[in-house]
Amino acid sequence: MRNILILIVMMASVFVAEGCTITHKFGPFCGKVVDAESGKPIEGAVVAVWFSTKRPSMGGMVWRVADAVETLTDANGEFRISPHRINLFRLMAWWESDCQVSIFKPGYGAYPGNSKTYSSLKNYRYLYLPENKYTRFFLPRLLSLEERKENLSDIEEPVGIDFEKIPHLRKFESEERYKVGLQPYQ
Repeated sequence: MRNILILIVMMASVFVAEGCTITHKFGPFCGKVVDAESGKPIEGAVVAVWFSTKRPSMGGMVWRVADAVETLTDANGEFRISPHRINLFRLMAWWESDCQVSIFKPGYGAYPGNSKTYSSLKNYRYLYLPENKYTRFFLPRLLSLEERKENLSDIEEPVGIDFEKIPHLRKFESEERYKVGLQPYQ
């Protein structure tokens, strides 16, 4: 009995020492999406942001998406995502401090996947959106059907999240698939 009690105390100590995620607030996020060539604002582009936890494993770090939010750009190409709090319990996991971003509008290169897209971020990881920092994103207009078809594989989507969290991203991607002759998503 004593050995079992010692084992339970040791396991509890490991869990406490390793940490866990409970709640975290991200954001706000803001910026502007513009045409890469003309510099004109792109109205109606979807900006999706997702939040992850990470934990160590035998094979290295493992990331899991915890939640996602999205918004559309306004007539000036600007977007704002209010602070977002996530309440989640995951043992032996920590919040990833950087949030991944995906920006897309049919007919334009998808950020960050399309090689012709870029942002005003300097010295910042390409896939991520900084909190409290106004950032400009430049999307090229895609002219050929082949460019638009190839661009579909450049759209970043959070793995393991319910698509109800990102309905505009999924809808726009489905519309673009239809326009280039592919089967739209159901």
